[in-house]
Amino acid sequence: MDGMNASGNQELVTEIFSVVVLYEDRETRDHVLNVSRHMALTIGEEIQLKFSWWRFDFLQDADLAEQAANAASHADMLLVSAHPGRGLPLAFTQWVETWLPRRFNQESLLVALIGSEKDSGEDAATEYLRGIAARAGMDYLSKAASSNSEAIKDSERGFGKRRETKTPPLLENIVKQSPPPSHWGINE
Repeated sequence: MDGMNASGNQELVTEIFSVVVLYEDRETRDHVLNVSRHMALTIGEEIQLKFSWWRFDFLQDADLAEQAANAASHADMLLVSAHPGRGLPLAFTQWVETWLPRRFNQESLLVALIGSEKDSGEDAATEYLRGIAARAGMDYLSKAASSNSEAIKDSERGFGKRRETKTPPLLENIVKQSPPPSHWGINE
């Protein structure tokens, strides 16, 4: 009677979904915080979201970088939140190379939250993250491009050639529907 309670009904087994959040500063943290809250509200009780949060400059510390690398190498989702047009810091790109070989093509998603809906096109950071997702065998979704359905379709088409799996529709919808913070674009 495994999985049954005293009344004979099946118990809900909560699945753990690990999310590693990487962000540039307070503003980008607030942006990803809105997305993560929306995810938690939307997913429901069957899935428990387990977040670990890492600011880019934390990755300069060897111990913290190793902890973040361990989390990233096993995560179901990586959320990267940064400002557009700045690129990604060297500490971040060096850190990526520490966990990337450990991924072993496990099913997962990399979400780039770069800029806002009003920013035009992709920048060096989103291109870099798209490449990392491809190298890691991860699905890729860019929030800034989500208002342009053709950009989302293009990113999915590129990964469809590489992988049979697609971004789970529930997760894609959660990320796409997350409201941008009301203060986006205001300095700290």
